[in-house]
Amino acid sequence: MEKSLIARIGWFFEKIAILCLAVIATLIFIQIILRNLFSLAFVGFEEVARLAHITMVFLLVPVLYREGMHVTIDIVLQKSPPAVRRLLTIFSTLLTAAYGLFFLFSEYQFMLKNATVPSPGLGIPNIVFFSGAYVGMTFLVLTAVEMLMEQIKGRKDGGAHERV
Repeated sequence: MEKSLIARIGWFFEKIAILCLAVIATLIFIQIILRNLFSLAFVGFEEVARLAHITMVFLLVPVLYREGMHVTIDIVLQKSPPAVRRLLTIFSTLLTAAYGLFFLFSEYQFMLKNATVPSPGLGIPNIVFFSGAYVGMTFLVLTAVEMLMEQIKGRKDGGAHERV
């Protein structure tokens, strides 16, 4: 079965998120060693770790959503007849896409005034520092739209669990 472009991008984002986790763990470990053994601290390590954390979280949101591994409260779905379940799932997917669009719009408004504000340690502009969030949320919207199209077509899983 050929995987969709969205599935392949999700696989790539998952690999980037793993790399981000490795960067976070490494930088925190180095920072602990430097502070405890040499009484040294570098604010740049903390900032890069924070950048990696933001990127990791926001790239994984659409990946986990696509795979159905996000936090869900599905007791209503479990107790509903299939037709109602399908409508609720479509509605939920629409809300997810709307949330992603709202997030992107609000961040756009924020960046109109704060895009060039530098971070305190390394001077990374906000537009760069939060780029992982924009990419991840854009991908969430695309993922939700793809899943919505699959749900409307009547595919049972709505595009979820498609792995490369």
